[in-house]
Amino acid sequence: MKLMAASLMLLPFASNAQKNVNYKVVKVQGEIQRVKTGNLLSIGEDVANNENFSFKTNYSRAVVVNKEKGCVILSARNDNEGSQFLPSPSNMSVRAALPTQPSEVIEYYYGDVFVSGFDSLKIDDSKLLINDDSYFTVKYSVDGKDYAEKLSYKNGKLALPSSLLENKPEKATLCYNDEFGESNKSEFTPVYADKETLKGELELIFSTMKGKRDAKVLSSATFVNDFYGKTTEEAVDAWIKNNMNK
Repeated sequence: MKLMAASLMLLPFASNAQKNVNYKVVKVQGEIQRVKTGNLLSIGEDVANNENFSFKTNYSRAVVVNKEKGCVILSARNDNEGSQFLPSPSNMSVRAALPTQPSEVIEYYYGDVFVSGFDSLKIDDSKLLINDDSYFTVKYSVDGKDYAEKLSYKNGKLALPSSLLENKPEKATLCYNDEFGESNKSEFTPVYADKETLKGELELIFSTMKGKRDAKVLSSATFVNDFYGKTTEEAVDAWIKNNMNK
């Protein structure tokens, strides 16, 4: 079932396959030129799926939002013959299955991880027990000072310590600790967003999309996951409620 869902999500909304589908630009990575005008694509502009674009670098892409489809990614086609509007595979990852063992939590905290102050990760606490003898710690260094703090655990959720956002280390390591000692380490890169920039980006998503709030939150979480770092729908929802009153 998951394989079928993932396959469907990766089908491109090709530019020549649809007509008159309009999007608003939320964020641009690299440089994308609008062939018709010669201007570079910028945030807040309206674009259509039948436009021609020139991608100036191999990593050039943009997230655009449609009132019905939500957020999709505008990128060059693999054959470099035109552009495509792809649904993000992050639609599934922000609603991933609950971790049932330490290695799955460690795997989540690997690579770029969005740190917002509302970070939480639900676990299957019927299989993964967290107590005084079995817990996770995050370690990092800032200005020569070493930090090591437990992830808090409440109501089936693990949460990064608030000091991570306050101290803003460039790198951090997550470790699992049990009666046998420390194990299952992974290094991750905390990613911090400028509050006003992120508010503006998410405001574009909320104001453009029609329909229920839940769909807007999911598109927002997908966007953050794609352009900032790993996150969950619940964490982004909490950030929106506290910073945007949405």
